[in-house]
Amino acid sequence: MLRVTGPLVEMEYTSGMAMYDLVSLGPGGLPGEVVAISGDVVTVQAYEYTGGLAPGQPALPQGRPLSVRLGPELLGGVFDGLLRPLSGAGDWLLPGAQRAAAEERTWSFSPLVARGEHVAEGQALGTIRGAGPVPVKVLVPPGCRGTVTEVSVAAERARDAVVAVVGGTEVTTGALWPVRRPRPVRERVDSHEALSTGQRVIDLLFPVARGSTAAVPGGFGTGKTVLLQQIAKWCDADVIVYVGCGERGNEMADVITELSELQDPRTSGRLADRTVTIANTSNMPMMAREASVHTGVTVAEYFRDMGLDVVVIADSTSRWAEALREFASRTGALPAEEGYPAGLASAIAAFYERAAAVTTLGGDRGSVTVIGAVSPPGGDMTEPVTAHTERFVRCLWTLDRDLAYARHYPAVSWAGSFSRDVPVLAAGHRLAGDPEWARRRERVGAVLAEADRLADLVDLIGIAALPARERISVLAGRLVREGVLQQSALSERDAYCGPEKTAALADAVLAVTGRCHELVDSGVPAASVEELDFGPLLRAREDTGPHDSAGVLVRRDAMLAKLDEVRS
Repeated sequence: MLRVTGPLVEMEYTSGMAMYDLVSLGPGGLPGEVVAISGDVVTVQAYEYTGGLAPGQPALPQGRPLSVRLGPELLGGVFDGLLRPLSGAGDWLLPGAQRAAAEERTWSFSPLVARGEHVAEGQALGTIRGAGPVPVKVLVPPGCRGTVTEVSVAAERARDAVVAVVGGTEVTTGALWPVRRPRPVRERVDSHEALSTGQRVIDLLFPVARGSTAAVPGGFGTGKTVLLQQIAKWCDADVIVYVGCGERGNEMADVITELSELQDPRTSGRLADRTVTIANTSNMPMMAREASVHTGVTVAEYFRDMGLDVVVIADSTSRWAEALREFASRTGALPAEEGYPAGLASAIAAFYERAAAVTTLGGDRGSVTVIGAVSPPGGDMTEPVTAHTERFVRCLWTLDRDLAYARHYPAVSWAGSFSRDVPVLAAGHRLAGDPEWARRRERVGAVLAEADRLADLVDLIGIAALPARERISVLAGRLVREGVLQQSALSERDAYCGPEKTAALADAVLAVTGRCHELVDSGVPAASVEELDFGPLLRAREDTGPHDSAGVLVRRDAMLAKLDEVRS
């Protein structure tokens, strides 16, 4: 080694080294990655604390890119940014310590092919049971094809055990894969199916398609982490990859604890058993954050190739960008806006670009949906990370400070958010038997826009000075906000809302507000309508179960009957 300054290490060039190769640094063998080669000097990005490293100590190239081991042990596990298991690691993570799995495990392998069969890349050779509620497949590796000359019988197999030989290549239960190289697919496809998150404001107004991307920008205290945790708990993906990138340790501990205690509505087991948690907290080495987001997407692609729908939740990409800024300042690179490296936009684009709905090499359909939190300093939505992220994502769920301070959660701003997936999802809803989805969404958005337009006027002259019809528009906005969009993460009945109940709540509020407009148009004083008790309608989201659309319709009909009494 020639120089050590924080996470930056410079070493002499050794023939055969290439960009992104793994390097073992110092006597402790700290992991590092080649990020620049200039003449005879190689710049290495260290992923451990470099205290104690000094010039003159050895730096050994490993001859392969920074890679992670993918296998059946991932489900239900907690790992660091380089996908090393944290179970059994102790209270302190010492630099250079080899963190092995807490226990030796075996898995039940069942073959799906026989000796002599010809198989292609991506084809399933067998399944592994005992890894969790999701059956894990052993696939023919990319670039490998040929005749199966050996295949294991159904039996318990250890980690990295050879289960088949295809065209002279041994296939094991797990394999290494470079984190910066996207796993190959047959083709990317358009997805017309929405990812159901169970959060009404998202599913109704700003839906995200399977294989799409979304960002959640919001200042401190606006509820980013809670919203992401809700999506992790309730979305209808097969596998969740939760990446804690530079977040506080207590928040990650809460996530792990809640996932372990929460019952999976799909399997009745633990939700944690189909979740992969990558915990790279703020007190861990900073540059490991840079690897953690790529590690998370690589894990997601591994399960996607089995024909599964996977969601990657990165909390937060701003902390990842701060690591990029820190290393760029160490290298002396010319800074761009606010000190971030000039390649920040390209790095963000490359991360979100790995999301996709695909046809896998084996012919199955799978998807990776990426949802990233953004933490703009002081809530400044024009800062570089937020601005660049907004350019590349398909959906933006902006969290509003005023809504959060008014205890309206999720605090997703209907004025500052968007979904570019709406046109394709509208077609998907029509094919699925809900032709009114797009019209329902448009009507709810129009009600909110009109109420927002009148809000400043109400503050200035008071509600009583408005014409009757506009007074009802203000009432309609309140009913939509409180009866549909507001949702309690702490409620057993309201934390999750099924698509049919979401549609029923929206239709109920729209029907009631439409009847209110009819009443004032027919001469009924607006005050008579405003004085009615709309509580039963507003409480329908809490008083009915997550899928109880019929209960919502009963409350709607009761409210309409009460309005008819006002007319008479």
